[in-house]
Amino acid sequence: MLNFLLRYLTPSHVRISVSPGHLYSAWSLAIIMAVAMAGRAAAMEPLPRVSLREITVSNGLKAVLAPQGRASVATLEVWYHVGSKNEAPGMSGFAHLFEHLMFDGTVDVGRGVFSRDIVSTGGVDNAYTTVDATVFWETVPSSTLPLALWLEADRMRNLSITRRAFETERQVVEDERRYRLESQPYGNVIEKLYQTAFKVSPYRHLPIGSVKDLNRARLNEVRQFHDTYYVPNNATLVVTGDFPPARTEALIRKYFGPLRRSAQPIPRQIPQEPPQTHERKVQLHEDVALPAFVMGFHIPADGTPDSYPLRLLADILSQGESSLLYRELVYRKQMALESQAEANLTEDPNLFLIFAVMNRGATVAQGEAAVRAILRQLKSRPVSQATLEKAERQMVFHWARERETSRGEAEQLGYDAVILNDPNAINTAMTRLLAVTPREIQSVARKYFVRRNLTVIEVDPSR
Repeated sequence: MLNFLLRYLTPSHVRISVSPGHLYSAWSLAIIMAVAMAGRAAAMEPLPRVSLREITVSNGLKAVLAPQGRASVATLEVWYHVGSKNEAPGMSGFAHLFEHLMFDGTVDVGRGVFSRDIVSTGGVDNAYTTVDATVFWETVPSSTLPLALWLEADRMRNLSITRRAFETERQVVEDERRYRLESQPYGNVIEKLYQTAFKVSPYRHLPIGSVKDLNRARLNEVRQFHDTYYVPNNATLVVTGDFPPARTEALIRKYFGPLRRSAQPIPRQIPQEPPQTHERKVQLHEDVALPAFVMGFHIPADGTPDSYPLRLLADILSQGESSLLYRELVYRKQMALESQAEANLTEDPNLFLIFAVMNRGATVAQGEAAVRAILRQLKSRPVSQATLEKAERQMVFHWARERETSRGEAEQLGYDAVILNDPNAINTAMTRLLAVTPREIQSVARKYFVRRNLTVIEVDPSR
């Protein structure tokens, strides 16, 4: 169940291509080493400020440029503000389907040519779908950035959605679901958790979609979904790395400016989940070797005041062998093979997840009791300053490492611009995170780790 959020909540379009490599910069390595060795004072404002250039084209397309010349590569990301939460009932998997369809050719570019052209220049391309967004990206030698911009503009409005492409990619998505969920141990646990924890919110279905809905989908419905969401006024371009800003802005206006915006406003009405009033529990009997369980506590959206201590709290619980869950369940009591926590912070309220796979001879009830005891401890007294500072240093380490490449920086900028609606959060979020106090950690534990706010999925071996 390691990396279950990546596996189940953000299915990605896997393709084989050649990467220009990860180039580590002296400044980021120095930051990582200094933060790892220093205390809170040294960790304040540890990352260089990112200089941003924001653009809005006449058709509503937004772009964020962040030039830095540490290596002769550039990354282009196109963030469409549409994910699985935008799918109507009975249409789950449409956003994920378009993650695939966007590689199937346009009126002018044949099937497979997009990736072939990127790879032939020494670049790499890929895409992924989340509950909130569909993201396409290319990292290329700086000299070929104009080609990547033209290709993305071409498929933004010239996509050829043929019946053959639709049927082919629908089968690919169905096969991916069977492989990633249905044939994997514990593969349906996260899906069951979200179906149980959410009754109204569209977060109740995962981005990968359902075979039933995909089989029922009609070509005209798919085309309508595309015309509604995959439009300039629902897209944000992010460009990072080594590139000339003025020239790149001119190319963006040249290639994307003529594209027509949607005639209707982008639908944004998402049903809000009512507060949960009692603990929910579901038992599954699966063909697995070991018992396991997943706990999900409702939490607020990313960017809200409580999101910062919740993010740190997840690291305190499960980051490293000295974390609370590992030390108690895996090391001291040896009742669990693994245990992790994750604050799944998204554009709308989501879940704080805690899960464990038990060792032979240990029961789910024992594991749940041990976790509940740890949560009571967090609620009864604040964590130590040293524990909090360790989590902060780990977070700084992670963010600095992400910023070592143009791709990592583009990911942060795209998320901040689209999901948080604040591109400059890349320069301000760390300061807010480092201002979190032990009392805030205790406060969010008391606020959200309560029985009425909890959903539990228990998995027992069927054999």
